[in-house]
Amino acid sequence: MHLLLVDGSTYIFRAYHALPPLTRKSDGLPVGCVSGFCNMLFKLTEDMKGDDAPTHMAVIFDHKGKTFRDDLFPAYKAQRPPAPEDLVPQFPLTRAATKAFSIACIEQEGWEADDIIATYACQMRAAGGKVTIVSTDKDLMQLVEPDGSIKMLDTLKNRWIGVDEVIEKFGVGPDKVIEVQSLAGDSVDNVPGVPGIGYKTAAELITTYGDLENLLAHAHEIKQNKRREKLIENAENARISKRLVTLEQQVPVELTLDALLREPISGAKLVPFLKAMEFNTILKRIAGLEDFDPEAFEADSELRAGGLEGIKSTSLSVAKAKLSAPATAGEGATLHAQRMHEKIKAIPVDYDAYETITTMDQLNRWIGMIVAKGHVAIDTETSGLDNQAADLVGVSLSTEPGNGAYIPLGHSNGAASLLDEGGLMEGQLPIRDVVDALKSVLENPGILKIGQNLKFDMGVLFRYGITLAPIDDTMLLSYALDGAQYNGMGVLADAWLGHKCIPFTELAGTGKAQKTFDQLEIAPAARYAAEDADITLRLWHVLKPRLVAENATTLYETLERPLAPVLARMEARGISVDRSILSRLSGDFAQRAAAFEAEAHEAAGQNFNLGSPKQLGEILFDKMGLEGGTKTKTGAWATGAGLLEELALKGVPLARTIVDWRQLTKLKGTYTDALPTYINARTKRVHTSYSQASVLTGRLSSNDPNLQNIPVRTADGRKIRTAFVAAPDKVLVSADYSQIELRVLAHIADITALKDAFEEGLDIHAMTASEMFNVPVEGMPSDIRRRAKAINFGIIYGISAFGLANQLGIGRAEAGDYIKTYFERFPGIKDYMEEQRRRVKTDGFVTTLFGRKIQFPNANSKNPAERSFVERASINAPIQGSAADIIRRAMIRMEPALKAQNIEADMLLQVHDELIFEIPTGTEELAIPAIKHIMESAAEPAVRLSVPIAVDAHAAGNWDEAH
Repeated sequence: MHLLLVDGSTYIFRAYHALPPLTRKSDGLPVGCVSGFCNMLFKLTEDMKGDDAPTHMAVIFDHKGKTFRDDLFPAYKAQRPPAPEDLVPQFPLTRAATKAFSIACIEQEGWEADDIIATYACQMRAAGGKVTIVSTDKDLMQLVEPDGSIKMLDTLKNRWIGVDEVIEKFGVGPDKVIEVQSLAGDSVDNVPGVPGIGYKTAAELITTYGDLENLLAHAHEIKQNKRREKLIENAENARISKRLVTLEQQVPVELTLDALLREPISGAKLVPFLKAMEFNTILKRIAGLEDFDPEAFEADSELRAGGLEGIKSTSLSVAKAKLSAPATAGEGATLHAQRMHEKIKAIPVDYDAYETITTMDQLNRWIGMIVAKGHVAIDTETSGLDNQAADLVGVSLSTEPGNGAYIPLGHSNGAASLLDEGGLMEGQLPIRDVVDALKSVLENPGILKIGQNLKFDMGVLFRYGITLAPIDDTMLLSYALDGAQYNGMGVLADAWLGHKCIPFTELAGTGKAQKTFDQLEIAPAARYAAEDADITLRLWHVLKPRLVAENATTLYETLERPLAPVLARMEARGISVDRSILSRLSGDFAQRAAAFEAEAHEAAGQNFNLGSPKQLGEILFDKMGLEGGTKTKTGAWATGAGLLEELALKGVPLARTIVDWRQLTKLKGTYTDALPTYINARTKRVHTSYSQASVLTGRLSSNDPNLQNIPVRTADGRKIRTAFVAAPDKVLVSADYSQIELRVLAHIADITALKDAFEEGLDIHAMTASEMFNVPVEGMPSDIRRRAKAINFGIIYGISAFGLANQLGIGRAEAGDYIKTYFERFPGIKDYMEEQRRRVKTDGFVTTLFGRKIQFPNANSKNPAERSFVERASINAPIQGSAADIIRRAMIRMEPALKAQNIEADMLLQVHDELIFEIPTGTEELAIPAIKHIMESAAEPAVRLSVPIAVDAHAAGNWDEAH
């Protein structure tokens, strides 16, 4: 047995100080430490393989409370400075990261991490196993054993710490470390020791006298006057110090050694966490692992919303402070919002007041209340999270804060009883009777339906014959007001109402044993569901008045609220996918992958597992003797994608074969094998789910499956789009905005040369190259145009000379000259960039052309790297956000405009700047010009751009040919 114990504190602070500050792009949450922590964990799990791989593993963290050492010596660690402000919210995320990697995460009240590490280390040694402690903490060196059963590992320096290294540090072996520390003390932890005695002197004294007590007993014999006096005067401090530095080896740990058994990385745990953190680089690294498909999982919504315990959004605090500030004359809307917030927050949540509707008389009474009120908060409970496949289990309602009701409809007696008639729990109304009764109010245009993420509920109810309208959505209200930071209902309830909602896991459990909602008993399910409706209505009362007070009404009413039903209809339509094409592609990819495998074996001169980095590294660098290899901390050769690409460029056939094999197997596993599993059994189509409120700039994201990331840059990637086909007698139309972000930049920054080029329909990249490099457009070398294209798009994202140099494969000085020349040719761009930097520092936000505020609460951070990131983001955000708002406006206008022209066209997909439609064959000449006109004029009349907007649109039988 081999136990690997990671000192969590060492990892956290090493990750924090080793990397520049990083914030989550969607909301500015500091995540630099978490990113580094994840990279270190991933590398550790990858490095610790082979015959000596650990069988048990845990990361041990310090608990934030006091320990026995604080009672023993109140000044213990008292002078340690507080953690950096941007590190504090990352502490709980490192715990979540550990669990996401399927590693035991341990902290225990009353004990330091070192004590827990000592206890587990001694337990494993006593059980006959060996222990590796990943840390450089000197206090842990007392645990090192001469026989090697307990060793330490410094992963940064790839250095083992055994007896020799301990002697090098302290001048004594591990068994005497405590004695030396009791004399030398520790200024960092405020361990007093004996003043004037350091490690060298302490080691000499302990070597002479054996231990602390014997030294103190003979202190009067010390010849050096000052040393003798200090020892006598500080004898008690030395004894206290010894107790402070001695690690407890009998902590009553809550988990046994068996509970620390190492588990393989689970995609179901890890990918949602990494997606929520927006760690795309790490996602790419793990994508090559066997049976591991990042696209098969969606982001954890609570983590994406910043909903972990202890994490608060900075901009949320700003919003609440603004609302709670005293209103001055003329601020009637703000005063109204403030009073409404106070009133709603004061209403207690009374679960006993909630009602379970089990008779038609009760239901009819509630319908009467809804009609009288003119509004209702509604939430559906379903048997799953796919609203195109899940069954309706119940409906919850609320008409005023404090009341709530749940109508159970599909709670089952259990899997076995479903085989018999009457498989439902007793006390439930027939689903058809309830749907028919609710239809009149849920479709009544005079009754407002209020919900949290109502797009989901619209998709469910549409399948039962109900078109939910009109609507208000608390998630979208929050998004319009405060951005993408914290739109989950639980987070909003905590922030605005001071209320902790019942967690679903409290009812259903966790992991593989977690129940679906239809398997829950009705009574607890009713409390949970009724609370959802009640809290949603309370949030509506708090958030809706803020629209007027904070000038967000136009954004919400013209971009957010009307888009939700459009997306719901698109999700319901889905798109046809040809299984046979995917099957052929999978077969083709499998055969070619096998050919690559044979080619690799031939190049290597032996058979080996292409998916094994260890075997590959041994062949490349041991057998073939290639230069440029580096070893991991376990002594294995590194074989990452970057290194293989570099070797391939140098003409190493085996490296090129491995790169091609990896790309092909990824396409097969992520797309051609996976997409058929998303085909809906009822509709025979694939239905993606769009997230409307998760991206800071207003862009949409696509999940389950993610159809926005289907690769198009390679021939093999484009083949996957051929499987997306039109229904019989239909064709697909792809309508794509042409260089929309550059056009928005030309308008915002008022760049005459760019505007003229767009007006004349010139090749914008060739024009830029001509301006910068004095090269005629006619006959321009493709390499020159490629460089101009990289600069055009790089400038939008605030690219640095370093970044451009890497992208173009040139020197940093040359890249810097390119950027300098670009600004000289287009001075308005630099002026725009400087203005955005100034504005974000002054206001804490920037805006799109359509009034969307993109919040950057850390704009004036004391951390230079963080400020630099905000400055770059503030340059790009108005451009990307304005482009996103334009396509949103087009989507909202599209259906009624086409209907007015009697054009039959179903909008199916939105992929960044592209819309996909399905139209009857033969109507292309009518539909395409209409679609183009609607998209090209979408900004008007709100904004009249000074450059023309262009859309490329084509029709074909499949997506690839239409694009």
